[in-house]
Amino acid sequence: MKTFSLLIKVYVSLLLFAIFLGICIPASASNLKHSVSETDPCDSDFPLMDNKRFSIKLFPVINKTDFQVWESKYYPYSILEKKINEYLETLFMDNPRMDAEVLDTFGMNRWLASPRRGGDMAAQIEIYNAHMKTRDNVLGNYDTNAISMRVRVYDSINGENFADQPVHGKDKRYTFAPSEGQLFYLDSMISLPIPFADGLDLLGLTKSKYKGQKMTYPTWAQFNETSTWQAFKNATKAAHRQIMMQTSGAITRNSGGSEIAATLAGSFTSAIGRIISPTASSTRRNREYIISLGEMDAVSVGDVLDVIRSDTYITVDPERPVVVIPKEIGKVRVKWVQEREAIVTVTQEKDKKDPIQLKDIVVKKYAR
Repeated sequence: MKTFSLLIKVYVSLLLFAIFLGICIPASASNLKHSVSETDPCDSDFPLMDNKRFSIKLFPVINKTDFQVWESKYYPYSILEKKINEYLETLFMDNPRMDAEVLDTFGMNRWLASPRRGGDMAAQIEIYNAHMKTRDNVLGNYDTNAISMRVRVYDSINGENFADQPVHGKDKRYTFAPSEGQLFYLDSMISLPIPFADGLDLLGLTKSKYKGQKMTYPTWAQFNETSTWQAFKNATKAAHRQIMMQTSGAITRNSGGSEIAATLAGSFTSAIGRIISPTASSTRRNREYIISLGEMDAVSVGDVLDVIRSDTYITVDPERPVVVIPKEIGKVRVKWVQEREAIVTVTQEKDKKDPIQLKDIVVKKYAR
């Protein structure tokens, strides 16, 4: 009997111990997995890099066309340029790591003249062409709009204009808008046989929202839902994408890489980043690195990027005592990409004695 009681106690003890292990071990494994994911540089969220913020200043829009949009008939001055910059600002602010600020003319001049400039770069839009065509027919009109802009980007160290690219936006729309004579005729036909001289207006079509005083230019209330404004918005979106492609170039110039950026200018526009870290799975035979370029710089999986390193020479010219000449040392292929970073593998090295390493510059070229 004593032996049986002892076996029962041993069985209960083992059962309790097994339950204890079942609760604690999975929890410990989960904590271990969580701690590893927080420090793993290949984690998809890159938590160690999420604290980076990028700041951009937006200069006043330059409008070289004759087209204007008035605030109202009581305030006959153009607010089109202001509305474009406000829309551009919202596009930047949609990214939680981007800060954008619209400057007035005084703020722009002070930023350009200041020895210490706020933000990482500045940008300005210039409208140089606005083609708007309306083709009328019986029951409405067909609008075709094409807007052309030029985007200028400035670094914050020297205030230099290092990128200047054209962008375009288009929109087409058919609007049901019969003339007043056609509407009166249509209403009169529906009102028959009741003899009303002016018709019954059963359709409610003759009451025009903007009927009355004819304006030289549209007001914002008339303009903000038109196809023309949509074309301006499409061009502004293209300008936003072009500016985002230049962020890496601005960072490189701000960190002293202006000579390399200037050398790469010409028949190509370039997104410029750096090799910032090896990955956890990188080996001697298969080296992998994290670079500071991503989807926002139009980098995609499979892209081949150039790796650049600069040589510094001391010269005898007093006007240019130091000359920096970049040279290509190899190539890398994009293996994985997220918004602002990517993982690349080394595919080619020009000199095995001079291998690709941290802080080397990577370049994504875009043909014009």
